Amino acid sequence: MLWRTLLTVLLSGSLLQGDGMRLTFLGVGGGRWVVLRQLRASGGMILEIDGQKIHIDPGPGALVRASERRVDLCDLTAVMVSHRHTDHMNDAIASIESMTKGATTRRGCFISTRAVIRGDRENPPILDSFHRGKLRKICTMSPGKTMMLGKVSIKATPTKHRDAEGIGFVFGGEGMRIGYTGDGEYFPGMEKHFMGCDLLVMNVLRPRTDKWPGHMNSEGALDLVKAARPGQAVMQHFGMKMIKGIAEKEASWISGRSGVKTTAARDGMSITIGRVPEEKGRKPLERFLE
Repeated sequence: MLWRTLLTVLLSGSLLQGDGMRLTFLGVGGGRWVVLRQLRASGGMILEIDGQKIHIDPGPGALVRASERRVDLCDLTAVMVSHRHTDHMNDAIASIESMTKGATTRRGCFISTRAVIRGDRENPPILDSFHRGKLRKICTMSPGKTMMLGKVSIKATPTKHRDAEGIGFVFGGEGMRIGYTGDGEYFPGMEKHFMGCDLLVMNVLRPRTDKWPGHMNSEGALDLVKAARPGQAVMQHFGMKMIKGIAEKEASWISGRSGVKTTAARDGMSITIGRVPEEKGRKPLERFLE
C-alpha cells in the first residue's frame, strides 16, 4: 500500500505546507435523536485532495459548523450527497450557494444519486431549476460508476441501506485512496470495494451489542476492516448508543481485534496524509480547540 510520508490525526498544531490530503469532520453525529438534539454536530466532511475541496454529506448545521471551524465553503469545488436522508443532505443547497459565491457565479459540481438529483415517485429532487443553473456540472452516480473531478477519481460503491440507491465513495488522488462507506450495514463482499485504501471512513451507528437494519454496528465495522485492511480506519456517524465515550471504546476494540488503527472521530477533527496548505485566516492550534 502506498503511503504519503505521514498519516496523522491532528488534535492540535499547524498544518504542513505542500501536496497531500486533508479530511475535516464538521460533524460526527448520526441517527435521528443525536442529530435533532445536536448531541454531536451533523455538518458532514470536507475532503481536500489534489486541488479539489469537496463537501460530503452536508447535514443540518453544515454552514454553522464550517464557520466555527473557519472552513471557507466558498472555495468548494464540489458538493456530494450519498443518499436522500436529512442527516446527509439537509444543507446541500446552502453549500451549493456557498460554492457558487452566493449563487452569483456558475461553478462547481454536484454529485449524488438519481433519487436525490431527479427525485422519485415519493420524493421531489432537491435541486430546483435556479440552483441547477448555477452549477457547472451535475453528476448522477450509481454503484460501480467512476467519474473524474479534476485529477481526482471518484468511484461509487454499493450500500445496504433503507435508501436503495444510497452509495459510498472511493476517492483517488495524490497517489492515495480514501474510502467512505456511506450509510448501510456490512454485507459479505463489501470489502472488495475498499481494498487498498489508505484511509477508510465508516459510518458506524451502534456498538457491537446492538444491531439496527440498514446501518453498520461495530461488529460489522470490524468485519469490514479485517477484510479490507485499510492503512487506517475512522468511525463516525454515531447514534445515541455510541456517544459518551462508547465510540472510543469500540474503536479501541476494533483496533485490537483487527490490527488496524481505528479511531473514533470527533466534531472538528482533521486527518492529513502528506503535506497540505493551511486554510487562509486560520492560526496554529485554533482548528481543534473545542
